[in-house]
Amino acid sequence: MRLYSIMKDFFEQATYLSVEYFTTKYGVSKRTIQKDISYLMRISPRKGFRLHMKRGEGYLLEVTNKVLLDDFLDTLNEGFFVPTKERPAQILSFLSIQDGFVSMDKIAEFLQVSKTVIKNDMEDVEKLAQRYHILIERKHHYGVRIHGLEKDIKAYLTDEYLNQDLVVQTAVNDVVKDFKLVEDAFIDLLIHENLNVNYNELLNITEYLKVMIYRAILNHERKEGEIQGNDTFHRIVKEITQLLQNIYQVEFSRASIDDFIVILNKNVRKRIENVGFSDTLENDINEFLSKIDKIYQTNFLQDADFKKFLLSHVTLLIDRLRDKISYKNELANKLSITNPMIFNIAIQFCDMLSEKYNVQSTFDEIGFVAMHFAGHMEKEKQLKLQSYNRIGVVCSSGGGSAYMIKLQIESLFPNATVQTFSFLQKNDLLAYKPDLVFTVLPLSFDVQVPVIYIKELLDDKDLIRIKQILQTDEYDPYTLIHDEPPYAVFFSKDFFKIVKEDNYERLIYTMAQELEEKKYGKEGFTDMVMQRESFVSTIYFNGICIPHPIETDALKNMISVCVLENPFFWNEKEVKIVFMICLKKDQIEMYKVLTTQLYKLMQEKKYVDRIFHVKSFEELMAVMKELGGVNHE
Repeated sequence: MRLYSIMKDFFEQATYLSVEYFTTKYGVSKRTIQKDISYLMRISPRKGFRLHMKRGEGYLLEVTNKVLLDDFLDTLNEGFFVPTKERPAQILSFLSIQDGFVSMDKIAEFLQVSKTVIKNDMEDVEKLAQRYHILIERKHHYGVRIHGLEKDIKAYLTDEYLNQDLVVQTAVNDVVKDFKLVEDAFIDLLIHENLNVNYNELLNITEYLKVMIYRAILNHERKEGEIQGNDTFHRIVKEITQLLQNIYQVEFSRASIDDFIVILNKNVRKRIENVGFSDTLENDINEFLSKIDKIYQTNFLQDADFKKFLLSHVTLLIDRLRDKISYKNELANKLSITNPMIFNIAIQFCDMLSEKYNVQSTFDEIGFVAMHFAGHMEKEKQLKLQSYNRIGVVCSSGGGSAYMIKLQIESLFPNATVQTFSFLQKNDLLAYKPDLVFTVLPLSFDVQVPVIYIKELLDDKDLIRIKQILQTDEYDPYTLIHDEPPYAVFFSKDFFKIVKEDNYERLIYTMAQELEEKKYGKEGFTDMVMQRESFVSTIYFNGICIPHPIETDALKNMISVCVLENPFFWNEKEVKIVFMICLKKDQIEMYKVLTTQLYKLMQEKKYVDRIFHVKSFEELMAVMKELGGVNHE
């Protein structure tokens, strides 16, 4: 198969390979090779490789996971296969970039499946198209094409472009090149007109503009008179369309102009200096932050920049939600998994807005609020690391290894004074009065400051884990030398079970109740877990579930694990393995480390399958330890 041969070329040549290289070698068109490469780029993140493009040179293969890549190559060698559930979306994106009818044979060639398979998929393609009010038109001897209002087709293409559909992106980008000039001019116009837009809103507009150009060229649109009106948006449209005409030699119909003005109205707002309810809102925000700071010992209330940006965002958010306008947030789902404590704070914050201002925040909008809180926590993490000013390093000798460790520690703490000591220099170490000690040997005396035991030779992974350890308030000082994931101490054989169940809510209620009854979760822990579940499901990808309370405030740290004997579906999501998190409120950063690792687990089907088939707690921890060493970030 051609895809297998292309991958082998990338792997064996180990250099940039151009599209022309493949067209010459395989005797096919440039468009065919571009389609092949687009497909490979789209699936690459979950197949163990990446393709990097360099203008003028071509594409270069980077291996990110050798095991996954070998499995993928074996699959290609056996015969090309596209998962059934992905085909309708691929067919629709392929049809959306065609100029007119396209035959079933051509679609089958694109996906490298039989024409019969494509015919069987068309009903699902039609259902998918209907979500965008697009029809699939069939014509005997001609094939099929998409048909609908131009604004609906543009809405579909813009969504797919934003979702990084490489079929759509490649087609649009081939037409719309050097767009940076347009983007810069548009931003200058927004500033000149005193308009406000966030980054996500800016993407909504700029990616729509690319699609607008692409469709205008494809449809051979013609200008229909001068743009009327002299309000803000008409002035912007006049400037931008004139620029586009000069760069791309393209014209726009009146309908295209009107549709673009609608997009501007949805995404752009006048910059608000003084809003009527801002004083009340600021007081409500301060009251909320004060409560959160007391619960988690954080410093949200003291961060003036954070409060300023949060107030500005929420002012516009309330305004938007009252107009029933909401924006898509591509990072919301990942943030809810990898940083659940912060996301829960955002849920509670938006619940407060609902109560006081009668607005209902969507999941995506909660994600935007969570990003503000997450930004502040990153600042707190850095401040915590900067609080260590005098660091002592105890080595077996004062030789070269001590000097190397000193340099590595200084790279983590550039503003701190780092001094090395041999294991014989007890008095010198105490006289130095360190506020943090790293040691390769057990200390026979108490230094009254945090101590972390390290290996003689530290690698990059160790340095990252040191940062993770110090950003938490409770840790095992032997974590590094035992080569254990820092969260390993939160698992226990007493809270590992292989169970039969077919009701997710009943399962997590039982797990939460056990943690509460055994004095890990505080009183009301079970209710808080069920309350969190009522907001957004904690069933995520590949059968992994991470239920947790809406407010993190356990009596003792514990991760309860249930592996299902027989997976089941709950609200159309598969349940295979449940990790229930019960952590104390001072474990914000360890919480994030753990859930980030579980997020990686969801994307490593090999590890999911291994955990699903474990028969003992020891097997579970062996897999978790191996997973913890895969790729610490």
